[in-house]
Amino acid sequence: AAPVLYATFSEGGLIDEKEILTLRRLGSRLQGHPDRKQLPGVQASTGSLEQGFGIAGGIALSLKLRQQKNRVYTVLGDGELDEGIIWEAAMAAANYKLDNLCAIVDNNGLQIDGANDEVMCLGDIGAKFKAFGFEVFHVDGHDIDALIEVFAKAKTVKGKPTAVIAKTVKGKGVSFMENQVGWHGTPMKDEDYLNAKAELEG
Repeated sequence: AAPVLYATFSEGGLIDEKEILTLRRLGSRLQGHPDRKQLPGVQASTGSLEQGFGIAGGIALSLKLRQQKNRVYTVLGDGELDEGIIWEAAMAAANYKLDNLCAIVDNNGLQIDGANDEVMCLGDIGAKFKAFGFEVFHVDGHDIDALIEVFAKAKTVKGKPTAVIAKTVKGKGVSFMENQVGWHGTPMKDEDYLNAKAELEG
């Protein structure tokens, strides 16, 4: 996600386009975990799993207390759900009836150490969120129209937070990357990049 964030910053003029090429190099501002002290537009230094959800819940609660109508969206990896703080944040979100909070779970079945079912079986993710007091929606995470529709439905839910379980394929659209856990944090070689680009544009 960090490279996507940095590309967005570049398009928005917050960082120079050439700086993108320093991604994850020693001394670069553009590390695998965004640093709020180094970059404009980053409100919280994150990286360790589960931090974002707790922060999102805190922001949602603050907005509710100030009676502001803004909504908060947070993306969670399904492997990230192995972390205990996720479920503490979920419990708090339901307790405070944070209907302005929407958790989106990227449900691709893989994490850095392998398949979820082999590392720490999650079982029925939707049922877990429902048990914690969330309204749950399931969607094809690659279907833009379906995503737009489900987010519109989530906005109508009152009195409880929402969870959108988005079924995805890791590396979708690039044959040699699809469902391959090894690409979780591996940089592409020039040849890989050109082959991937050709497949995505083909």
